[in-house]
Amino acid sequence: MPLFIVLGKLTDKAIEKMKEAKQRDEKAEQIIQSAGGTFIAHYYTFGRYDFVAILELPSAEILAKVIIEIGQWGTVTTETMTAILPEQMYRMAKST
Repeated sequence: MPLFIVLGKLTDKAIEKMKEAKQRDEKAEQIIQSAGGTFIAHYYTFGRYDFVAILELPSAEILAKVIIEIGQWGTVTTETMTAILPEQMYRMAKST
């Protein structure tokens, strides 16, 4: 299943309601699971991005649906990258 790295920024709305962060995170995890995915890891960060999430989802199309659904809350903006495991890169390198 494809792996995705989500870099996110909290909006002013999210920061104003930080006491609700745990509930928002749990709801996001439920959305990911209901889409057939796994919320592998989630970290709050300091710097350019406010959080990093690592997700496994069936496809980029499903990822888009998840991001749109969560984005409708108005609490985050995201940048997403597709990731592969080192073993996958090693196999591809050997076949070239």
